[in-house]
Amino acid sequence: MATKWTDEQKKVIETRHRNLLVSAAAGSGKTAVLVERIIRMITDPEHPVDIDKLLVMTFTNAAAAEMRERVETALGKLLDEDPGNKNLERQNTLIHHAKITTIDSFCLNLLREHFHELDLDPGFRVADEGELMLLKADVMKELLEEYYGREDERFIKFVDTYATGRTDGGLEEYILKVWEFSQSNPWPGEWIAACRKELWAGGTGEDGDPMEETAWMKYLIQDVKRQAEEFLDGLYEAADLAAEEDGPQAYAPMLAEDIRGMEELREAGTYQEIAECLEELKFGRLAAVRGKNVDPEKKEQAAAYRNLAKDGIKKMKALYLPGDIDEVFADLDACREPILMLLELAEEFSAKFQEAKEEKNLVDFNDLEHFALEVLTGGSLDHKPGLVADELSEIYEEILVDEYQDSNEVQETLIRCVSRERFGTPNVFMVGDVKQSIYKFRLAKPELFLEKYESYGKEDGLYQKIELHKNFRSRPEVLSSINDVFYRIMTKQLGNIKYTDDAALYPGAEFPALPVDGQAKTEVLLLNTGDPLFDGMDEEKADYTAKEAEARLIAGEIKKLTDPEQGMKIFNGKTGEYEPLKKKDIVILLRSLSGWSEEFLSVLGAAGIPAYADSRTGYFTAVEVETVLNMLALIDNPMQDIPLAGVLKSPIGGMKDRELAIVMAEFKKNPDRGEDVGFYGAVKRYLEKHGESEEDAVIYRKLAAFQNLLTTLREESMYLPVSRLIYRIFDLTGYDKYAAAMPAGKTRQANLAMLVQKAEDYEKTSYQGLFDFIRYIEKLKKYNTDFGEASRSGEHDDAVRIMSIHKSKGLEFPVVFLAGCGKKFNRQDARGRILIDEELGIAADFFDPEKKVKAPTLKKNVLARRSNLENMGEELRILYVAMTRAKEKLIITAGDKYMDNKLEKWGGIPAGGSLPFTILSAASSYLDWILMASNGAKNTLDVKNVPVKDLLVEEAKNQEEKAKIYLELEQLRKAQPEKIPGLIGVKYPYAADLALHAKMSVSELKEQGQFVDDAESAFLIKNVREKEDSEIIDKMSDTAAEEKARIKRASDRGTAYHRALELIHFAEISGYDDIVKELDRIREEKRMQETAIDMVYPGVLTKFFHSDIAARMKQADRNGKLRKESQFVVGIPAREMNKADSDALILLQGIIDAWFEEDDGLVLVDYKTDRVKEGGENILLDRYQIQLFYYAKALAQITGKKVKEAVIYSLALQKEIPVPINL
Repeated sequence: MATKWTDEQKKVIETRHRNLLVSAAAGSGKTAVLVERIIRMITDPEHPVDIDKLLVMTFTNAAAAEMRERVETALGKLLDEDPGNKNLERQNTLIHHAKITTIDSFCLNLLREHFHELDLDPGFRVADEGELMLLKADVMKELLEEYYGREDERFIKFVDTYATGRTDGGLEEYILKVWEFSQSNPWPGEWIAACRKELWAGGTGEDGDPMEETAWMKYLIQDVKRQAEEFLDGLYEAADLAAEEDGPQAYAPMLAEDIRGMEELREAGTYQEIAECLEELKFGRLAAVRGKNVDPEKKEQAAAYRNLAKDGIKKMKALYLPGDIDEVFADLDACREPILMLLELAEEFSAKFQEAKEEKNLVDFNDLEHFALEVLTGGSLDHKPGLVADELSEIYEEILVDEYQDSNEVQETLIRCVSRERFGTPNVFMVGDVKQSIYKFRLAKPELFLEKYESYGKEDGLYQKIELHKNFRSRPEVLSSINDVFYRIMTKQLGNIKYTDDAALYPGAEFPALPVDGQAKTEVLLLNTGDPLFDGMDEEKADYTAKEAEARLIAGEIKKLTDPEQGMKIFNGKTGEYEPLKKKDIVILLRSLSGWSEEFLSVLGAAGIPAYADSRTGYFTAVEVETVLNMLALIDNPMQDIPLAGVLKSPIGGMKDRELAIVMAEFKKNPDRGEDVGFYGAVKRYLEKHGESEEDAVIYRKLAAFQNLLTTLREESMYLPVSRLIYRIFDLTGYDKYAAAMPAGKTRQANLAMLVQKAEDYEKTSYQGLFDFIRYIEKLKKYNTDFGEASRSGEHDDAVRIMSIHKSKGLEFPVVFLAGCGKKFNRQDARGRILIDEELGIAADFFDPEKKVKAPTLKKNVLARRSNLENMGEELRILYVAMTRAKEKLIITAGDKYMDNKLEKWGGIPAGGSLPFTILSAASSYLDWILMASNGAKNTLDVKNVPVKDLLVEEAKNQEEKAKIYLELEQLRKAQPEKIPGLIGVKYPYAADLALHAKMSVSELKEQGQFVDDAESAFLIKNVREKEDSEIIDKMSDTAAEEKARIKRASDRGTAYHRALELIHFAEISGYDDIVKELDRIREEKRMQETAIDMVYPGVLTKFFHSDIAARMKQADRNGKLRKESQFVVGIPAREMNKADSDALILLQGIIDAWFEEDDGLVLVDYKTDRVKEGGENILLDRYQIQLFYYAKALAQITGKKVKEAVIYSLALQKEIPVPINL
């Protein structure tokens, strides 16, 4: 059935030939609309646009792949409906060249085509992230050593002023931060030059501008005006109350004086005037109000308005008038030289880092964008688009940008260069939602979206905006609560956009009436974690933390919601029925998983609620990974106490705490010299001078075995690459097998495999050796470049999911618990000694090394103020993202030690309208904002203060229930044994079926010889497998580690060829060059790992594509009749499989490499990479005839069509082998 588009969606889909900004609210179906727009453009009956004339830009590879897949699927459906349509066939062919890509991939393609214009070596490589970290560290070390060697007084003063601790770590971070900010600008050198010039503002330098012309001073003046305006609103209200007959009239004279001073402050246009106004604003004591005719509420309200202004001005003075005005500017002058030094160091670092990359023929992602800009502008000084930009502008009929709110200035400049806007025919389609811009830490700039949102008109024009309001995800009850909260708290000043009717969410999805009235109402559950009951707990409960209390609260709610009888019912859109809520329908969202997810998982597990955390962290702290990394560290340098203790305590060393303590206590000190020899020294001394007790003998055996192991591995590390060394550790210790036997063994095995993969990735970088690998891993740890555990169970189980809000963006869940809302905002960004802002420049603390005096300068206070407000705006948008994930129900939970105080503080805020900026900016957590908004959302928010004693009662019930179950089990165990035999001797009528597998793969059947009719054939299959194994390990080293590595490489190579043949667009291949281009495309789109692509040889594939079978496959691809990697599951009676005398169905599963349709039937193709010698066709037939027979049988059963041929293509023999199938 055709999709029913709303009027706004239709407008987005059909509007052409202009710059179009689409503000797409959460759940408004923006991706579907974007795909439909592309489809309509390429299938327009009058003016179709070829799909390779569209440039579609996304921000992640996953989003680009999803977009491409959606467009391909939509095209495929249209072709099925109209198979003879020439335009559709053309677009289906051209889609393989479509630029549906990330911005980085677009830039990379541009550099590959224009490398000669940049004097770039065509063999350049995009550097690995860990490699770049090592390179930065090496360049930074070289830079600082060079400056220390110069004995430059400016540098020494800079170090004395801003270095922290005993290392240069703080300085390095500041230099890198300035460099990173410069790289987010289209022209990094110009940004640094502007920062340098701005430092002379108001000074005596010939380049100095008036202070009021600087960006930071303009911000200060605007901020003062904004706050003064809000304070005046309150003072006017207070004056009106004082003027009423029953008002506090005695307040009127003082309020009039306050208003006069505040109006002067609002009109102040220079810092001098602001300082004078602030000095004069005294807020004298209010006159006493007496008399029975005065309304106490009006008196209290008037005083409250005045106190708000009074407190605000007090804070403003502390921030913007930190001292005498002459001292303020003197401190700024004193900071000029250190900041100039910092800018110089950042420039020098940038130059040296670029040189280091050029030496190694590397580029990073910053280079991709900046080099692309250089190509597009021809390197011109005025940065105007050049010939290449003009050529691309002519090619691309439209540029479509997804998630536009996350763009930065560099990406915006790239888009402008390839658009037609400069020719008077704007053609950029931008879609996003500024309320969901949550990537400030990546230097995203939502202001770019806002500038267009505010300047584009709603009416027809070359620059137009369309808003998608309808939410097709959530229930009206959920949307109403979100609207009520954000009408109150999202303003232009905080969040970048005022939440009006234009920004609000409107129901688009249809939900039948609820089974239980009111069950979808949003709940806010509050927990006073300062309750004295916490203090009164016994010692056993001393670890009952605030996080645990909140987790227990949520666990109790989950049990209620998922109760089979009394629990919540959710709507299933596919069946049109209400169904019981399952645990997998629930997600717990947290601002950050660190320090929270572990506590929540523990509590939920203890409550019998299966749960798992969806995180990209935790890999390096996984015990199996940590143990192997510790072992590698010891192989590099055994004189490291912590890694040594870790390995000796692990299964590799097998030592107990007491045994380690004995070694340390008795042998760490060398009595001859009285010095500490360290842990490794103690081990060696113990091996020389150990005691003779039985315990000593045990310790000696363990340490001697470990010392032998370490000696062997250290010797082998001299010539083995790191990946092989890890295999060697597994071979000598069996630790990989031990990890597999631990709980979550598959995940642990996958983690170790990932570590080997990281080692192989490292070996492809410009660094080599164990020492640098350890540095490589340490850098990844330091900069939080974690990967998450390699595989995660639970994704398809009935388990509660725990994830971060950032991770949840773009997803939806029936029931959402938004937890941890009492957690304080992180304000660390504003607390450093040096602050950097892309627009306001660089500011620092004033520091006098002699007097040891440190104080923030005026400019630093301005940057800190802006940083705090921007971070709060980001937090507001993150809260919006979190709340809009819920489909059926939203539950917000928060714990706070001072909950009663907060309820009193925010409970008195009047209902109605958006809240003043001064109140909103006083929030320190999501809880504050939600409580602020709750007075205006009483109909949609159910706020409950949950007593701590209720949790304790619930916990007691849980313990009682556990005890009851235990007693019941004990009673069952002690049941009369004479009854049991009578339950056993009954013959089951379907006993033959019990031996059957419910599901088997074709490969398992082949290996087990399931379809072999006689002993000779069975022996043949066994013999072939033995021969195959012997060929695989032929000429390999005798070591098991090398054997494993070679077998793994052979397997990986086979997988790589299969994956490449799945992804290559057959219709486009005519020769070697086309194959290289396709492999490059796959690499750029990150559809395969680099290591896998490198295993695929274009020459091998060239011979395949020149074969007869490949020619037929290419023709089928052009006709839309080629299918690849088709998974199947079919039922086959056990009798047919010679498994049992039974008609029970066995599910047979497998994956067919490729099949295609010709006029007279289907052709099945299977690729084989087995290493067989010339003339070995019969070997392959013997091995795989059974497999292809059942592939063909499954294909015929699924399609209902005749399979006329089956073909093996041997990549080793470079020939096709017909396979008799006789269906």
